[in-house]
Amino acid sequence: MGMKKLLFIGFLLVLLAAKCQNGVTKNTFNVHKNPIDTILHRNALKEVYNSLSNILTSNDSIFSIFHIGDSHVEIGQFSGEIKNQLEKKYGKSEEAWMYPYQFFNKQSQKVFPIDTSGTWKRASIKEPNDEKPLGITGLGFYLNSEYGSLTFTSNNVYKEISKISLLHYYDGNPLPITVQKCKIHTQVISKNTAITEITFSSIEKEYTLKFTKSEGLLIYAIKLNSHPKRGISYHKFGVAGSTMGQFVNYTPLFMEQIRALKPNLLIVSLGTNDSYIDSLNEDKLLKEVRVFTEKLSRYSSKTAVLFTTAPDTKYDDRRPERLTEINRIIRNIANENQNIALWDLQHIMGGDGSVDAWIKKNYMIFDHLHFTTAGYKLQGELFMEAFEKEK
Repeated sequence: MGMKKLLFIGFLLVLLAAKCQNGVTKNTFNVHKNPIDTILHRNALKEVYNSLSNILTSNDSIFSIFHIGDSHVEIGQFSGEIKNQLEKKYGKSEEAWMYPYQFFNKQSQKVFPIDTSGTWKRASIKEPNDEKPLGITGLGFYLNSEYGSLTFTSNNVYKEISKISLLHYYDGNPLPITVQKCKIHTQVISKNTAITEITFSSIEKEYTLKFTKSEGLLIYAIKLNSHPKRGISYHKFGVAGSTMGQFVNYTPLFMEQIRALKPNLLIVSLGTNDSYIDSLNEDKLLKEVRVFTEKLSRYSSKTAVLFTTAPDTKYDDRRPERLTEINRIIRNIANENQNIALWDLQHIMGGDGSVDAWIKKNYMIFDHLHFTTAGYKLQGELFMEAFEKEK
């Protein structure tokens, strides 16, 4: 064999080795055979792993997670799989703060046994309103009629309701609320946020909370039967159609609320909707996200932060033109700040164009923008597989 041919074969072997080191491609990726551990800056999660270890040995240890994002999080299956696996291993601390999505979206799961009277309106980062300041949930709801009510009825999931907690805006005045046979206690947790707990003196099948209209009435989330114990407290808030820019720019109470609520871990899963904005200003958004993460480190230094990249998708058979840019922003933020961990979902899917392989495996629904139950469950499993590889 001639020297030129040997050199050529050697060159091909080097290329092949380099390709293998860089991970699989959309053509070679098989989620069942070669999952990738893609958590970058795992050292940023050092205290996370320490705290989780303490849960197994301490009787009063609670680990709190806030997971924010767009419709991928609102649907609840991706984040739900992570929640279920963590609770299975470390135990469940308490019911999480939840937003009543079913009030405003008929397709949403009815997470609470709750009905309303009066006219309730949604506040959202998608329609910013200075008079309705939002925070960590990206959402809120308020009464737009003179009177209204929230009625909670026990069911198979909530066989008994002993306490109802409301996370709400605080303007110096208590909630304009009337409830029978209960004790109402309001704790101001920050300048503009309070938690009102309604504890009932007897167990009934149904409870009605009556409200009167007020400029300061804005509820961010609800929690039922809050009796914390050792384990995982997993709170997930998704705003369908939202962008990273909206979460960064239209949540004036985000920092004061995260400082007050003190989660151990904040997971940020955004970017899908940004990637479909043809006029996306990459430099501007990078600067805004950079300021956002810098504030996080100042306001809640003990909260670990983990970003996930936007998944590979396409809508109306159109691949998002700015997916490369938005994921570059997310990766750059993680690369710049060693205190931010990154789980590279797009890479673990197989990279650019990998959505087609996921479609063929029936992991995407008809719109090719969202995933099937099996697809979201797989994402959660892959996340946990990487997360559990503590180093």
